[in-house]
Amino acid sequence: MVQYKLKSSKSILNTMKYPDSWFWAKYTLNPFSGCEHACSYCDARSQRYYLHSDFEETIFIKQNAPELLQKKLRNSRTLRPDVIAMAGVCDAYQPAEKKYNITKKLLKIIHRYKFPVNISTKSTLIIRDLDIFNQITKDTWASLAFTITSVNQENVDFLEPNASPVNNRFEAISYIAKEYPNIQVGVNFMPIIPFLEDNSEDIEQLIKKSKESGANYIHCAPGMTLRDSQETFFLAKLKKYFYERNEVAEYKEFIELMKNSQKYSDYLYEKNQTLQKYCKKYGIPMRSQRWYPSDFRHFNYKSSEKLLNMAYFNQINRKPYKDLLWVGLNLQNLPDSIGNLVAQKSLKKHIKISPEIRKLINSYIKSPTNLDSFL
Repeated sequence: MVQYKLKSSKSILNTMKYPDSWFWAKYTLNPFSGCEHACSYCDARSQRYYLHSDFEETIFIKQNAPELLQKKLRNSRTLRPDVIAMAGVCDAYQPAEKKYNITKKLLKIIHRYKFPVNISTKSTLIIRDLDIFNQITKDTWASLAFTITSVNQENVDFLEPNASPVNNRFEAISYIAKEYPNIQVGVNFMPIIPFLEDNSEDIEQLIKKSKESGANYIHCAPGMTLRDSQETFFLAKLKKYFYERNEVAEYKEFIELMKNSQKYSDYLYEKNQTLQKYCKKYGIPMRSQRWYPSDFRHFNYKSSEKLLNMAYFNQINRKPYKDLLWVGLNLQNLPDSIGNLVAQKSLKKHIKISPEIRKLINSYIKSPTNLDSFL
């Protein structure tokens, strides 16, 4: 039995050192602690998040989260508008939201202060709030993603027992794409669990269905993390699942793969080639489009997006990527536009950019008298 407990938090909005290079978020917040979806692979079970042990049975409702966010956005003099990612270690639209409306209240505040927002979910309850997301897009930007790891409902029932059925998630994508075209909507194909969700036929079917549903992009992440308590929980579940299906060999292969770093690296490379092949075949981007500020950060973020996207593809294709990644991350934290810093000959004081990387972003280096005329 799932139980709800009301909780008063001391803070609600977390600021990241660099905007995230997958979801483009500078800030994160979680309306709840714990998650009823009970996903067996969830990384939030690991000790790094300091969550309670009965993660899926006791859900703490952060009842004062809207008040905390309102106060934070209203009073801060240094908090620039940027993407808020909601629910990194829980689902903002788990069943508790239907009763308490914490996420909905937070979204209204985010809209009031004109912050862009990014949400990933496994629940079709998000459809309830599409009007709010649509209002947010009129001022800034909203990006939604449905996590879909398999088209096989039997696998989904094991991995995500309390999430919305997978076909319902695809139907929700189609509805959003058709009725709310200003909202960016995509698929998080992650994690792709070895020997369970990673055969070529299933990968192609999921990518094809994502495209047919109207998804603007698909994020793909083969393999998975295994950490401390999360690893213990997941392996116990996985072993039972494989053994009940008389797939003992697959379980042993999974263990062998995850313990062999070189073999795992080769596996990731092979699966990434397959993913790229089918994404190209069906014409669906593997990266989402980011939000661009209308202030001095505009060209910095555009330059960063280009470099971080290149770093991603270089990394999964075993090409040099670390310099691209480093510059891409740090461009986002410059105190002025890259164009103005170049014009003032002070860019080197803040970041070192090689001539090769400079060539890649030269088209974004503007030094306007009136920045608005260049946006």
